[in-house]
Parts: sequence; C-alpha cells; structure tokens
Amino acid sequence: MVSRPRRWGGWPPKSPPPQRGRPPKHGGEFVFGQPDTWGDEQAVTVTGTRLYGKATAQAWNRLHPRLTRRAAWSDYEGPLPLIEGTVIRPGC
Repeated sequence: MVSRPRRWGGWPPKSPPPQRGRPPKHGGEFVFGQPDTWGDEQAVTVTGTRLYGKATAQAWNRLHPRLTRRAAWSDYEGPLPLIEGTVIRPGC
C-alpha cells in the first residue's frame, strides 16, 4: 500500500530528440487519482473468487517515485536516486 508519494514517473524515452541541456530523468507522470495518466498496463489478471466474484489486478512496471528532500531524504547528500518499482492496482 502506497500512501505517499502519489505521483510516480516513468523512464524518459530511449532516444529523446536532440536538445540542449541535461537529458530528462523522468518520463510521463503516473498519478494514482487520474486514470488518464496511467497509460497501458504491462500486466492484467482476472480471477474468479468464491466469496467476492471476479477479482482483477493491473500492473505497471519500471516506475519510480519522485523523491524530494523531505523526511527520510533530507540529509541525503548528492543527487537523489531513482528507485524503480512496480505499481499493482487491485480492482473489482
């Protein structure tokens, strides 16, 4: 269960168009409360259960939270790391 951060980022495109400055660290944004930002899921499963009927789950992999220098990361020196993970959304 993830309560914070609620915004996750994907990885930037493999070969971004030529541009000046630093290459991007984050791709598109994944916001839990906005289904239009989710994109296509990498995995979907549907299972019948005896007590609850049909249970579904969706998963998006290779997402990383957008860390900020608060709480656990306030004393971290250097650039904040990109911690990759999978978001799983159970449904009914």
